[in-house]
Amino acid sequence: MEIIRIIRELKLKDIELYKLSEGFYGRIICYMAIADYRRASTLNDFPSLKGIEDEKEFGKSNYIKVFFVSDEQLNEELQDEVVSLAGGFLENKDDCHWNCFFETIDKGVFETLAESKEDMLGYFEKLLENEGVEVSLSNIFSDKFKYLSQD
Repeated sequence: MEIIRIIRELKLKDIELYKLSEGFYGRIICYMAIADYRRASTLNDFPSLKGIEDEKEFGKSNYIKVFFVSDEQLNEELQDEVVSLAGGFLENKDDCHWNCFFETIDKGVFETLAESKEDMLGYFEKLLENEGVEVSLSNIFSDKFKYLSQD
């Protein structure tokens, strides 16, 4: 497997967005958006655990969700690798649950994300809003991107 390059596209207090690519100038594998919900996790955040875990005892004081968006379904090995990358950002968070969600989108739409920061921010603003994260990304001015954080 080729080395995966991580390029940070956006850093806010509760949202970070990365582009993951093959090597230095290789194709874009996917985008990785990390959303801090700043609320306790519940069993509803982990539907596959319903019926296995006790709803009364389940949960931690914070919940973070990672979204991977690509133009083709990632094979199992690549999924494991990108989840491991997300884990590098999140595994040291005490009293925090996190999980991942994979979405495959149209190749043409995916290409526009790489071509236009406006389109990329607009796409992720809609995705995050649909997932219950109130965020306004489309109003971030381009001059904010010269800084480490766009808050």
